[in-house]
Amino acid sequence: MRTLATMFGIFLMCNIALAREKLREFSWSALQAAGQNANGKIVPAGPLNPEESLAIENSTSSRQTIQLLTIDQPGIKLPVYALRGRIKYEAVEGTGYLEMWNYFPGGGAYFSRTLAETGPMKTLSGSSGWRDVVVPFFATEATTHPSKLVANLVLPGKGKVWLSSLKLFQYDSNEDPLTASSAWWTDRQGGLAGGIGGSTLGLLGAAIGILSAKGRGRSFVIGLMISLIAIGLAALAAGTYALARGQPFGVFYPLMLGGGLAAIICGSLIPATRKRYAEIELRRIVAANIR
Repeated sequence: MRTLATMFGIFLMCNIALAREKLREFSWSALQAAGQNANGKIVPAGPLNPEESLAIENSTSSRQTIQLLTIDQPGIKLPVYALRGRIKYEAVEGTGYLEMWNYFPGGGAYFSRTLAETGPMKTLSGSSGWRDVVVPFFATEATTHPSKLVANLVLPGKGKVWLSSLKLFQYDSNEDPLTASSAWWTDRQGGLAGGIGGSTLGLLGAAIGILSAKGRGRSFVIGLMISLIAIGLAALAAGTYALARGQPFGVFYPLMLGGGLAAIICGSLIPATRKRYAEIELRRIVAANIR
């Protein structure tokens, strides 16, 4: 188990190095105090609002584009970046969305919009409780970095929207900005955990096979197998809970796969391992009596 703890510590250190980078966070009250009009009503944190939010309402049936935020010189240095936050809306008519305009030196301007059917880029339609929202941009082919970002809310008709403070993150080209902000870890971290977990299970399985074949360390081997079953069942339960809570594939899949394999393999091998130890012990007793 000491080996497992050591490898888990290495995994944690790798996670720190691989974590996405938050560049800036934009509070609506701070923006208002700085003289930047947020085009909405600031709602303080309370029982119905987990954090301060900006309430915006379109009381007409005509399309409105509400400018939320302008970021000059955002300081982005990596090819992928995103605005992240949480959003709630009520009785939104039509298909609303958040958009981010990206201005590059030389006059280039490009946009990204939350027009997906599901996930953190889902459109704004009807009503929804608080959920994650992400507006990403992939500048993987750009030769320069953006000089200005502008975030807007587009409502095609009547409706009310509450938006939490927005955070600007940047990512490496192989990181996924669409991983929900409430995700337990990123897809890459999940893959790393799966690799380390699989290697650890393989090493422990080899140790169990060698010791049981020689009839040594019975208490240790049986205890280790029972521990692995318990850990596997706990991981399987956590993966099931993650799936039910809408966690991304990179979160629930490694837990369910690794936990299921550990529980099933060790659970099925315990009877045979106990029988193997019993046979070896019986042969020792017979050999001792013959002498």
